[in-house]
Amino acid sequence: MSAPGDIAAFEAERPRLKRLAYRMLGSVSEAEDAVQDAWLRWSRAGDEIAEPAAWLVRVTSRLCIDRMRAAKARREVYRGPWLPEPLIEELADDPLERAEDVSVAFLLALERLSPLERAVFLLHDVFDED
Repeated sequence: MSAPGDIAAFEAERPRLKRLAYRMLGSVSEAEDAVQDAWLRWSRAGDEIAEPAAWLVRVTSRLCIDRMRAAKARREVYRGPWLPEPLIEELADDPLERAEDVSVAFLLALERLSPLERAVFLLHDVFDED
């Protein structure tokens, strides 16, 4: 078990959280903001958390859902297609991390899902969560 606020435990999950948030939000800066908000909640959690990774993924997902709902309200007046900003980073050497990379076509397909459906789909198919 990790104590809430344990920097090492959070930093170990940060890359995963950023990938999840980027896939949900389609924006690097929005993803970083969501992960930062998750850090703030992590640092304020009062009791010991049995599964830090699960707790952080859940919190980050919920923060992303909130951001997507707010963005949807702002985008309702915009008639053009929503396209995610490209994520430019070096390819990982780990084949599992490469398999997690998402194409723009996949992100466009995700756009058609509701925020809750998108979170469920990503958690189940990308992160093998129930």
